[in-house]
Amino acid sequence: MSKNKLFLKEALKLENNEKPYAIATVINVKGSSSGKVGDKAIFDEKGYRIIGYVGGGCIENRASDAAIETLINGIPKIIEIDLDSETIGMGIPCGGSMSVLVEPQMNDPVILIRGEGSIVESLCTMAKMLNFKLIIHTSRSHIHTSKSNEELYPNADKIITEGLKVEDIDEKINYFILATHHGNDDKIALDAIRKGIAYVGVIASQKKANLIKEYLLGNNVSDSELKNLHSPIGLDLNATTPEQIALSILSEIVMLENRATGKQMKHLFEI
Repeated sequence: MSKNKLFLKEALKLENNEKPYAIATVINVKGSSSGKVGDKAIFDEKGYRIIGYVGGGCIENRASDAAIETLINGIPKIIEIDLDSETIGMGIPCGGSMSVLVEPQMNDPVILIRGEGSIVESLCTMAKMLNFKLIIHTSRSHIHTSKSNEELYPNADKIITEGLKVEDIDEKINYFILATHHGNDDKIALDAIRKGIAYVGVIASQKKANLIKEYLLGNNVSDSELKNLHSPIGLDLNATTPEQIALSILSEIVMLENRATGKQMKHLFEI
């Protein structure tokens, strides 16, 4: 088996196991270097090299540090290495320089949606188009339809129908959307914030959102934790249909995911 096949096989294994990793690729070499253009290595989130080769130990250390950094911020990075520099501890200088591109391969962010109905169905369809991993927590049967959960949410990666407390969730949740309209939404929102979920969105009117905020403050939620509550949820699109409401919610999530402003593009470049 060629080294490229072994490399791709290892990358596929990491993808299937939902393990984040970074690919380091030598993209430029001037002078003498053990690493050649096109050489690649895979590093895990702790900076350990899993497979491949980009150069000697000090070069690998630089690539390892960059891998850790990119897997935290999700931003690719090019590192420039002066092989003549004594600061990288090369010993006898090689006499050259090289550039290494380090690209993070992040897990798809996870959205957990609790509830049912047309908004949840629209969220499920749109979220999958945006490459989110989608978990639906819903009831076993629905009074408004004879369809099964698998038919209602065909794009869900996982469907949970048994009782599930937020504190019992055993995987990282990036975004939590509560679409139940139940009397205990305030308690569930509190549990989600206490668990450390960075985005807790509750579909609610402004009146109900204020009541939820009052409940959270009454339970000693800090100002910084309160910022994780998004209710009323979504961007102001004056949405009226389930599809538009779903678009409003996911637009807010994409805005936060991409660290964007949510402003109209034409206003960003006004002279």
